[in-house]
Amino acid sequence: MSKFDFEALERDYLSRFRKKKRVNIAICSLIFVLGVLSVIFIFKFDKEGIMTFRWLTVDGTIFTTVGALIYIVVNLIEMYGKTEVTYISAYYVRLSCAVAEALIMTVVLMSQLPIFDQHMHILRFDMFNMHILIPVLTISSFVLNDAPIGKIKPFYRLRGTWFVTFYSVVIITLILTDTITGNMIPYFFLDFDNMSLSLILITFVVIYGSAYLLSWGISELNRKLSWRWFKNVIRK
Repeated sequence: MSKFDFEALERDYLSRFRKKKRVNIAICSLIFVLGVLSVIFIFKFDKEGIMTFRWLTVDGTIFTTVGALIYIVVNLIEMYGKTEVTYISAYYVRLSCAVAEALIMTVVLMSQLPIFDQHMHILRFDMFNMHILIPVLTISSFVLNDAPIGKIKPFYRLRGTWFVTFYSVVIITLILTDTITGNMIPYFFLDFDNMSLSLILITFVVIYGSAYLLSWGISELNRKLSWRWFKNVIRK
């Protein structure tokens, strides 16, 4: 390869690299704005006060919004430094955001099936943002734009369930200490006084199993698809 070809290749690579970062910054900025507006909207609209934060969707949106802000800063550093600086811990934070959003979207879409009598107001501004738009933006942004960290060992994929684990520990602690009781318990399977132990265990196995599978699938998609930005450069 001639010096001219190498320089042209390098310029092409840097151009695609910067474009990739700009796209990610734009999407993360949109996620951040939508997240802030949605949390403010639901906090004022539902008038539940501090109890608004007992919901997985609300807490997941806050977590993802903070994650988006972190990645705006990371991508700015990468764009102007012309190199990937993503640390493994930051990667798992974003993966955990994507897993949380995928779980939220899956559960909510299932709740819209005809077999359920009650349906959420999915088209309401905050509901649509938190259950559909932010999840789609977060997952697609992570899969296509974030720098992969290579193959991940099966045990380490549990790191993609960080948020689900954190939420579970906090909400269960609040319920067991009677800080949250009665109709304030956010989900039926957390009503430990009125559910059998076997059903509680099955529910948690299903939730964590789903979160783990989502962590595996999303991280694999990221590893295989993120470098499509540079496929033509690589072929040269």
